[in-house]
Amino acid sequence: MRRRLGMLSLVMLGVLMFAASHSLLQAQGQQQKQLICHVSGKSGAHIISVAAPAVPKHLQNHGDCLINSTDSTLVGQPCDATDANGNDICDIQP
Repeated sequence: MRRRLGMLSLVMLGVLMFAASHSLLQAQGQQQKQLICHVSGKSGAHIISVAAPAVPKHLQNHGDCLINSTDSTLVGQPCDATDANGNDICDIQP
C-alpha cells in the first residue's frame, strides 16, 4: 500500500511539473510583439516584429523607431526610420 501511494505521489508530481512548464512555454510564445522600423546596412530600413523586452535595445542601439500598428502583414516591408522629434515613433508611418 505504501509503495503504491509513493508511486502515485511521484506520478502526480510529474504531471504537475509538466503542466507548469507547458504553461510557462505557452506564455512565452504569446509574448507581446511590437513592430519596428529596423535600420539595416545591407537591405536598408524594413519592418520587423520584436518581443517587448527587445524594443529598448533596438531604439537605443540601432536607430530604429516604432510603428504604430499591429498589422503583422507589414513585416518585411520597407519603411522610413526618420524620428526627427526624438519620440521613438517613426515620423512616416506605413
